[in-house]
Amino acid sequence: MAIKSNEIPFVMGQKVTANIRGENFSVCVRGWLKGQYVITDLPKVGGESYRVAPQTGVQIHFIKEGLFVNFKSSTTLALAQPNALLVIEYPRTFDLHNLRKFERFKTNIPTTFFYEEGDKKFEDSGILRDISSGGALISHTKEVTKQNLLYVSAELPTGGSIKLQKAGVQNLRKNPKSEASLYVTGVKWKGLLPETEAAISRFITERSRERRENQR
Repeated sequence: MAIKSNEIPFVMGQKVTANIRGENFSVCVRGWLKGQYVITDLPKVGGESYRVAPQTGVQIHFIKEGLFVNFKSSTTLALAQPNALLVIEYPRTFDLHNLRKFERFKTNIPTTFFYEEGDKKFEDSGILRDISSGGALISHTKEVTKQNLLYVSAELPTGGSIKLQKAGVQNLRKNPKSEASLYVTGVKWKGLLPETEAAISRFITERSRERRENQR
């Protein structure tokens, strides 16, 4: 689904793919100024800085939180010393596409969950980082696996609750910056319970209304 925005959702240090003269390079964003320029690392080949002349065409694309970003522009300056940087014209147009089936809403809601392996029950607590009608993102302390079926519970701020809702583990990653929430796990709801579905629907409706009002 195409998304409308007047600004590219860059993040400092984020890796992007730069296609220059038919070759793809993985570089990091080092800075930008809307309407003027974007600064990335200067690509390297075999440890040597890649030679890029001014006005060379470049295509940039990256994915951020399920959003695919793509644009074409041209280079203005390549600096090999003292820092290897590439300056690109800020594009006049760019494409944003939501790759996710369900829209997600950021949250900071305490949650508990458990899963069972044989006769053993493993419990943990954490934070719901985002919620959609299809699943959620949870940060927590104990590791889980894709074989685990989680039973998630949380009280939503808009009223209603998630109680022992089944959720399958979809993706896993570590979060070394936080000892309290060492793991970040994406889950997909399994057979939404009526109470859970109603609570999530109310939450999404309220957050959608707030988002529309903030965009006015």
